Amino acid sequence: MSNTQITFVTSFIDIYESTFEDKTIEWRFSKFRDLAETGIQLCVYVNPHCYDYLVEFAKPYENIKIMKTICMDDTFVAKSCLGVEYELPDYRNLPKDIPHYMMLINSKTEFLADAIQHNPWNSTHFAWIDFSISYVFHKKAETLHYLRTLSKRNLTTPCLVIPGCWDKLGVGEMGQIVNSVYWRFCGGFLVGDAASIQNMHQYYLDEYPTFIRTHKRLVWEVNFWAWLEANTEWAPTWYKADHNDCILHIPTNICSVSLDTHLLKTTYDYPMFDTYQPSSSSYVYYNGKHYLNTRYVNYWYLESGHCSIQHPEDFIITRNMTSELDTETLIPLNYKEMEESSVGFVSKRCYFYGLEDIRLYVLNDQLKFIATNINYSPTDWNRMISGNYHPETASYSECSILIPPGESWCEKNWIPIVRQSVETGTEEEFFIYKWFPMEVGKINPDTKQLEICYRHTITAPDFHRVRGSTTFLDRGDCYVGVVHFSENTLPRQYYHMMVSLDKNTFQPLQYSPIFHFQHIGIEFCVGFAERDDEFVFWISKKDRDPVMVKIGREHIPLCFEF
Repeated sequence: MSNTQITFVTSFIDIYESTFEDKTIEWRFSKFRDLAETGIQLCVYVNPHCYDYLVEFAKPYENIKIMKTICMDDTFVAKSCLGVEYELPDYRNLPKDIPHYMMLINSKTEFLADAIQHNPWNSTHFAWIDFSISYVFHKKAETLHYLRTLSKRNLTTPCLVIPGCWDKLGVGEMGQIVNSVYWRFCGGFLVGDAASIQNMHQYYLDEYPTFIRTHKRLVWEVNFWAWLEANTEWAPTWYKADHNDCILHIPTNICSVSLDTHLLKTTYDYPMFDTYQPSSSSYVYYNGKHYLNTRYVNYWYLESGHCSIQHPEDFIITRNMTSELDTETLIPLNYKEMEESSVGFVSKRCYFYGLEDIRLYVLNDQLKFIATNINYSPTDWNRMISGNYHPETASYSECSILIPPGESWCEKNWIPIVRQSVETGTEEEFFIYKWFPMEVGKINPDTKQLEICYRHTITAPDFHRVRGSTTFLDRGDCYVGVVHFSENTLPRQYYHMMVSLDKNTFQPLQYSPIFHFQHIGIEFCVGFAERDDEFVFWISKKDRDPVMVKIGREHIPLCFEF
């Protein structure tokens, strides 16, 4: 993965003769300091009489590049208005929405285009960000952390992504944009690759002079963007937002790195059963051998994202297959179906049967498993089952139904993590219960309830929706594993990150860029290993088509700090 290092472009051009709304020059610079202190790469445009003020302010910040000074009357938009007897909208903020302000906000693409031409940081992507934007943030520390991370993320090309509040304007609907602000776009932020932003500016060069001469209205930039979208072929990617923290939260698919071209893929010759498909697989290395548990499911995801269940009563049934893998190739040497009756519990009638999403791990020389289940659960909801896993006899033993820390209706994705005890020299079993805040617990041997031992506050972006994926491996100086989160689209979209944890406290240390393996959609990964300079993953696509993939470790760097 290579970082695009987005360049953020903004301006400070003082156009008012008096202060209003208590937004003094000092106030505006105090908000800009929030941006400067994140370390993001900033290009700033300024008018001549504010230049010295900006120079003094920027002295401590190597991430600020002061670009050319410019007077408002010298901008393309201002020149396009010369000789036009235009009017301002009827409904506007009278102290603020003066002609020079309207010209200034319509000059954003001009400043962006100039920054692209000079490109002081050799960036591939550029963003407009309002000089004082941090005043709209309600969770400023979290949002500035997100901005810092976003600045280093890998964005797709081409892309032009703009947040907004309202529906797209209809063709020819001038009434909604000539007399009041139309919040199809928020205005304070946009991001795209250089060519897409230059294309947006070209639309200004081509269309704005005709617009102002024809309609004789000097309107907000967001109104003109809405007009462009409705009446030309300009088609940015729009996402729902508002004038608050979410204005910066671009769609995940824009910043998710595809690993597909770097993957070395191996498919297995799985045995097939009527109405069942092999799905996700969990890997473990135990007593000098490599083992895999593969889940089989009796449903099928349609292209629409809906689920087709292959059962006359719509029961979803999970079966599990255990395999020993060849030491060199990691290809299964055999396939044996696990005998589920060996769990030792009485099944009840419900719509979900079997041990789902098994994770394998080793504790004190014993091969263990943990799984999600509902048909053995003493409640009407999912509960976790753990026990011993025996690949040689394809059976389970000493199984327990685990009790969550508190009342809940759905339990899944408890991720086992094994730590060496300093006091006893034996291994201790922990489970990552959730990620926001992060909670790690141990099972009380008497009550079988998970008791939380460690809690860590996480402010890193996206971790409020992170769930567990793989078990965590002991790398010597830290633990490392894969987590995922999803977006509720149809079909759902799953994204992944690698995370490292402290060996003693499980405190999160670093995380990788967001990535997907083969496609953006329903994609799971519960199997993970490290071999030499490679990562090995066992992944599935749409809960079927399992494949083992290998990739060089350099393609998934742990480059972000918590």
